[in-house]
Amino acid sequence: MWPFDLHLGPLVLNLYGLMVCIGIVAGLMLLRFSAPLAGLSYDRVFNLAFWLILAGLAGSRIAYVLNNLSSYIFRPSQALMYWQGGLMFQGGLAGGLILLFIFYFLGRLNLLMTGDALAPGLSLGQAIGRLGCLAAGCCYGRPAPPWFPLSISFPPGAIAPNGLPLYPTQAIESFGLFLLTALMMWRLKTKKFSKGSIMAMYLVGTGCLRLITEFFRGDRRGEPFWGLAPTSWAAVFILFGGLFLYWNIHLARKLAKPSSQT
Repeated sequence: MWPFDLHLGPLVLNLYGLMVCIGIVAGLMLLRFSAPLAGLSYDRVFNLAFWLILAGLAGSRIAYVLNNLSSYIFRPSQALMYWQGGLMFQGGLAGGLILLFIFYFLGRLNLLMTGDALAPGLSLGQAIGRLGCLAAGCCYGRPAPPWFPLSISFPPGAIAPNGLPLYPTQAIESFGLFLLTALMMWRLKTKKFSKGSIMAMYLVGTGCLRLITEFFRGDRRGEPFWGLAPTSWAAVFILFGGLFLYWNIHLARKLAKPSSQT
């Protein structure tokens, strides 16, 4: 893996930034299929997605800078250079959800249906963005034992330690997210799902994936609290948020059954 630079005249774009851009475009393209399956207009959800992407990028960068504040406190201008690497997904998800709830309380959207429409594209974009992390060497894994067959190493110039066989945490999470995307799209196509269950599936799936890969990561992710890094705790909250949503959907279905029989 290498931090490849793409030269387009005066513009220099590294592979990390390129993969983030490709992930955003791919997620928006998938929205053309997921929105109608969730029962919403593509144009309306697309316009919303544009603002959510901006909120997500801002939130992910802010979270990363706060989690690595000692690296930026004397170089504040570098806090804006997100294309050099340094986006914290949980912060991006938080930024997007905050804006989503604001629109919901303003009465501009159906929260559960919109979440179902957005979830597959979000998962796909995240999966592709993780390949950018793999190229840059950020979010790298701990040293892998000699018997582990899927270890990877990074050359000089990457963020990860050079020349050491490491667990491919970025690739593992990316592969899991591609599978999660396919599963959510299949579930949408069956038309046999409750409103909000696709969004809950995404939260549970991405929370589990991140929590698993967190135990194999070797990069610094903030000061541990009760034995877990801040990013691990964020994954726990995402996972339990999805389970809580599932529980509420199930409870609502049970309460609705008697009224439908009368």
